[in-house]
Amino acid sequence: MLDGFPAAQATTFSEYVYEIDANWKLTYDNFQENYHLRFIHPRSGAPAVGEDNPFGYPVKMGFHGPHRTQTIWTNPDPAPKPVQAQSFGRAARFAMADGTAGPHSRDYLALFPNFFILGSPAQPFSHTVWPIDARRSRGVIRLYWKGEDDCASRRYAREYAMASARDIHAEDRDVIEAGQRGLNSGALKHIHFQAQEALCRHLFNAVDERVQAYRADLASTAPRPVSRAEAMA
Repeated sequence: MLDGFPAAQATTFSEYVYEIDANWKLTYDNFQENYHLRFIHPRSGAPAVGEDNPFGYPVKMGFHGPHRTQTIWTNPDPAPKPVQAQSFGRAARFAMADGTAGPHSRDYLALFPNFFILGSPAQPFSHTVWPIDARRSRGVIRLYWKGEDDCASRRYAREYAMASARDIHAEDRDVIEAGQRGLNSGALKHIHFQAQEALCRHLFNAVDERVQAYRADLASTAPRPVSRAEAMA
């Protein structure tokens, strides 16, 4: 699948970095469910929600060892604003001309432990979430391009795609940090993952499996306590 993504043909990229007061897994999980689009991104998230799918549930999910995938639902009538339609329309035309408009335009890969990549030809990006400490993380967003800017229209389409992605992620910040404050309070002892949070549950299980293996390894190599009789012998 990665070979068919626009990023596989990229020759350059644009990047921005953010830091957030939230654990890396909580930050990561925000991008593994789509129902928040309706509430956090009512305008920018319009292409992935609609009357037939108001919560933006994915078309399908896939699980591949520690990794997972989803195909994002497409609103057949997103009604974009004029500037948005013009900008992404140009980006789509350039993608067709460049040969980067492949079969994975709505596929979203979550590669363990902390990497995302989207196959959108108009806004192909990756997102890596790095832990800083238990309650803080750093995100690195890269948008990938094939070839250098050869005209003002291409530069404009790329700049708009970059600004749009940054604005969407800025909208996510408050809700992610609010979730971390809720966890810090200790009010919730358990989180129950629902059917549409299967990707979040899968990440939890993948991380927990490795944490438990690490703890078992530490226990097996820890020095054995010396009894009183052995100490006196």
